[in-house]
Amino acid sequence: MAAPLAVLLLAGACSTGTDQAPEPAIASTTTVTPVAGTAGVATTTSEASQIAVPTTQAPAETGPRRGGTLRVLLAADPTPITGWTPWDHVCAWSCRNVLDHVVETLMVVLPDGTVVPWLAESVSVDASLQRWTVTLRPDVAFTDGEPLDALTVKTGIDDYLRSGRASGGHLRDARITSVVVVDDLTLLFELSEPNAGLPAALAGPVGRVFSIVAADADPDLFARAPVGTGPFVFRRWSAGEPAVLQANPGYWRTAADGSTLPWADEIVFTELADERERLEALLDGRGDILMSRSAELATAVAAATDSVGRSLATIQRHDDNAGVVLFNLLRAPLDDIRVRRALIAAADQEQLISALGPDVDRLAATQWWSPESIWYSTEAAAAWPDHDLERARSLLGEYIEDPERSDDRDPGEPVRVRVLCTDDLSLSRMTAELERQWEDTGLVDVDVETVARTGLISRVMGSVVQSPSFAGDFGATCWRVGGESDPALLASAAVGPVRTTPLNVSNFTGEHLASLASLIKSTDAIDERRQAVAQFMAELANEAPYVFLSYASSVVAATADVGGLGRATLPDGRVAEGQRLGVGRYDEVWLRRE
Repeated sequence: MAAPLAVLLLAGACSTGTDQAPEPAIASTTTVTPVAGTAGVATTTSEASQIAVPTTQAPAETGPRRGGTLRVLLAADPTPITGWTPWDHVCAWSCRNVLDHVVETLMVVLPDGTVVPWLAESVSVDASLQRWTVTLRPDVAFTDGEPLDALTVKTGIDDYLRSGRASGGHLRDARITSVVVVDDLTLLFELSEPNAGLPAALAGPVGRVFSIVAADADPDLFARAPVGTGPFVFRRWSAGEPAVLQANPGYWRTAADGSTLPWADEIVFTELADERERLEALLDGRGDILMSRSAELATAVAAATDSVGRSLATIQRHDDNAGVVLFNLLRAPLDDIRVRRALIAAADQEQLISALGPDVDRLAATQWWSPESIWYSTEAAAAWPDHDLERARSLLGEYIEDPERSDDRDPGEPVRVRVLCTDDLSLSRMTAELERQWEDTGLVDVDVETVARTGLISRVMGSVVQSPSFAGDFGATCWRVGGESDPALLASAAVGPVRTTPLNVSNFTGEHLASLASLIKSTDAIDERRQAVAQFMAELANEAPYVFLSYASSVVAATADVGGLGRATLPDGRVAEGQRLGVGRYDEVWLRRE
């Protein structure tokens, strides 16, 4: 969608790392099958080698060449970039394109959602899922020459991340109570409760590893130019200006053939907020690579050619984030499951998606995770109901004639549904189409109210002074569900107690969903977790909490002068390909031009 819907899980856009895809074609959608280890995690280097990650060898005639300056064009993040500290600065998608190349994480998330070690060499857990042992890779150094060791990681968490404005909530969500140094390269993470999603948390702000020496020596300088273990270092940046990074000559990772990384001498990241301007800048030679989280731009990129007629290399993905019209289960008549099921049956998803943008490539959603994710469930997809106007009328008629109907209207009167949405043009078209579809039943009156995005979030989230707390001030609303976090965090937040869980914006109650969320969090067997996720999503469909629209899209695209786009050699030597959320990795990207 041209402008993002409000995000269901506002728990930090910087919550997980990402990896990459092929060169130069569209990203592979081959499923990455995790070993039966810890929570969908390849826990050791030997286990990681069992994961079937698609690989692409660089063409011999265009093989990697060193040198040059890569010019990457970024979208504008929801939160402007005012600094780069992992603890005090929210780091969304454009920010992560930069920061991931400087301050690395203990784990990373591959494009399909599998979590693998990065700065960590291995991760293991005891039977309680409350004591996690993380072993660091040996012989890794920060770019200021300080060694990576267990004490540095512990100090970073205890002295910086735990109290940080942007990171403290992630520590609490991960349930980390203490971090213990076992030896120079080994840490023990102790949790307050079982959390199978901890490895994914270590791929986000909780797992960012930085030089304590540099952070202590000059906090202001560190905020402008943080020091990590990454393939690049900050050369120049100020707020509102391009970020210029230069190669780290002592970088620890190598390419698949053993060559040192990175290939480029320098990367210049420039933010261009306007989507069309960003594409025009790429096509007219002012950039080499662009990223976007706009379905419109992803569609345009796929058809674009440069000034001499060459196609762009594009890596497009439908992300694990879906647009919905979400119901407030505490507000009549949406507190009655007959009404919710009727409204879903009356909604023609294909027509609603078309209203968002008739010439835009969008994929209809049936659950939180896209088909490219290991968490996607064909069971959940099958459970989502089809458009059925007669069923909608039957269910509505049953409710309307019920003398005990919850909305206190007289029997026979149509139901009234109030829809709250932003004033974005594409969403306005969608809500107008939705209003038409619901009113075509002859049994629904629809009122649409438009507000600014910030106002919508405030109205939907509610506040502690409401009764009950966080009940929200809306009937139905434009929203987004899902996200990039581990299913344990997403499910727990979506169905937690209404009074204490502001992210339960639908105001769910129900023991079955809560027990499934608990199972997702408390088992480390990947097959059990995937089955629990499938059951959770199928049960969610049964509860009818929202009308699904389409998945969010992201794209990373490059000119024909760029090689290696989307390629990432994992620490064990395998090559992963793809991208998530428009976050690219560019240490293995090279320029074919002189």
